[in-house]
Amino acid sequence: MDKELLKAAADKFGTPIYVYDLLKVFSQIERVRSVFEGVDHSIAFAMKANFNLDILRALNNMDLMIDCVSFGEYLQARKAGFSPSKAIINGNCKKQSDLKQYVCDGVFAINLDSYEELLRLEKIADRTVRVCIRVNPDVDARTDPHIATGLREHQFGVDYETATRMIERIRKNKLVELIGLHCHIGSQIVEIEPYQEALLSLRDFIDKTGLDIQVLNLGGGWGIDYGDGRSLDLEEYKQKIVPTLKDLSAKIIVELGRFIVGAAGYLVTKVEYVKKTRKKIFVIVDTGMTHLIRPALYDAKHRIIPLYDTSDRERNIVDVVGPACESSDVIRKAIEMPIPKEGDLLAIGETGAYGYSMASDYNLIPKPLEIIWDGQEFFRSS
Repeated sequence: MDKELLKAAADKFGTPIYVYDLLKVFSQIERVRSVFEGVDHSIAFAMKANFNLDILRALNNMDLMIDCVSFGEYLQARKAGFSPSKAIINGNCKKQSDLKQYVCDGVFAINLDSYEELLRLEKIADRTVRVCIRVNPDVDARTDPHIATGLREHQFGVDYETATRMIERIRKNKLVELIGLHCHIGSQIVEIEPYQEALLSLRDFIDKTGLDIQVLNLGGGWGIDYGDGRSLDLEEYKQKIVPTLKDLSAKIIVELGRFIVGAAGYLVTKVEYVKKTRKKIFVIVDTGMTHLIRPALYDAKHRIIPLYDTSDRERNIVDVVGPACESSDVIRKAIEMPIPKEGDLLAIGETGAYGYSMASDYNLIPKPLEIIWDGQEFFRSS
């Protein structure tokens, strides 16, 4: 997004603010669709990445499905206009009352996360309910351990032995309809091999069990470039993954959040102090871990984009830190940049995913406004 636009948003609405570029969101959706050209597929937006109502409404208008991992997300999706028939229900802790509502509303599918969840659903179901089984293929996603989900040690999904038991039990139940399998091995994956390994594993399981699936939900996790030049190669994905999908004669679903909205978001902040000590220079800004926890939680590194004239500025190594009363409130540590002045603006890039959605009220620091750029004008999101 153009720096002048980000500065204009800050001038109009103050700081800190999240700015979302809807045009970038739309272009990312088209990139995904081009990958699956010739394949019966649907994109389900993983709402945990960003639950902004205006973005959700735009995605609904783009005919996306919605991936919900909690009842609160499901209610937000319904508020944004998504019909239950477009809702995919994920999560490993679905409450009894939540399951009752999903069954009553007739959601597209409940992705069963355990044998125990199937037993609970059987007691609740008073009409036909569509399900997929989330299988855990024991695949190393080669990503940050905090956001990997496909190994046996993780709490999500079931192994193939358990999945087989679930299939046999579902076949005896007239109200629970098994429509397919679900597999999500992790997030921010930038290599193709883990997807290949998981898909081959799934295909072998389908062949061995003789399953006639209507749906194969591949989850998501497509990695984006956070400034290090590494992201999932979509052309390689198209060449190595899609041909196998065409042979399966099932509807393919991908659940993508970060890939759709991550690069479309910026957190614009103002420099309050430039604090110089004997050992360090601290650039203290009016945003931090209460607005963007990823650096503190995952040691994630986001681009820091100066929105001021850098031509006459001394460059030095600095720590960009926030206002929270925590030593972990560091946005970037030991980064070289043109030294800003009090009042200068910075933009933190790639914050459209897992930014505002993970914000907290810690220290009672007010949350940022969310601002939408629709290609013509800015407006404050509701």
